[in-house]
Amino acid sequence: MNFAAKIAVAFWLKNKEITGLQTFCFLALPMPDFRPLIPATFNGCPLLAKQCTGTLAQQRAGMTQLLAEAGWPTPTKKETGQPRMGNQFCSLSHGGGWVAAVRGDRPVGIDVEAATDRLIRTRGRFVGSADQLVLNRFEDNIDTLCRIWTAKEAVFKAFGTGVDFLRGIEWTEVSTDGACVLATAQDVSLELRWVPLFGEAATTWLAIAAEITG
Repeated sequence: MNFAAKIAVAFWLKNKEITGLQTFCFLALPMPDFRPLIPATFNGCPLLAKQCTGTLAQQRAGMTQLLAEAGWPTPTKKETGQPRMGNQFCSLSHGGGWVAAVRGDRPVGIDVEAATDRLIRTRGRFVGSADQLVLNRFEDNIDTLCRIWTAKEAVFKAFGTGVDFLRGIEWTEVSTDGACVLATAQDVSLELRWVPLFGEAATTWLAIAAEITG
């Protein structure tokens, strides 16, 4: 909200018999910026994301609109089900009130997921001893579970198949907003980035994984 808008709201509050002191405090408080810091690219791979709620059909329509607005081609699928945009790798995801897409010249995957109780109920399917480095880096809570899930989904999508969610990823480095991992079956290292978003009822986590080249 810019300064002129704050003044307008302050006058409205005054007309509602709010005291001058309260009005002054309202103007003095900094207005928070709730826009998530979504990177435009990740390791040279363009990234798109926007809020999109509703039914599955509405989210799919939102994805189509997102790609069209950016001028991206309609994805096609390989026999493995992995999408492609022309000669480029790509990955699509929707969840937690968001749709997201990424493409690039290297294997790349993206996933968005809301941090809900479903992750607690199913943690035995995707959290194992190999994930202790992540659990040690963050608190063992629902947001950390969402970080682990989205990371593994993003790595899985980068290859389209062949990723064991319990033993198929080796964490080699973990930081506040990202990690380096090794997909053990493929013997490929990937860089990972996490971005917290704002969902309908809970924090939504976005994870991007791209093969490390060079």
